[in-house]
Amino acid sequence: MTKLILSMDGLVLKEYNVTKERTTIGRKPHNDIQIDNLAVSGEHAVIVTILNDSFLEDLGSTNSTLVI
Repeated sequence: MTKLILSMDGLVLKEYNVTKERTTIGRKPHNDIQIDNLAVSGEHAVIVTILNDSFLEDLGSTNSTLVI
């Protein structure tokens, strides 16, 4: 199972289990994972899961997306 860990300055803020084929991330409330922070675009990114593989796609966000 894919897990998304939201952190800032080395501090884990929240962990999300990704269980859907398509999981949206963004600041607007209709996203599956809503992050209420001005650095996050309204529709920021999407996680697409195919079988056992997950892919993160930036949706043209203002501040881009970083995977560590």
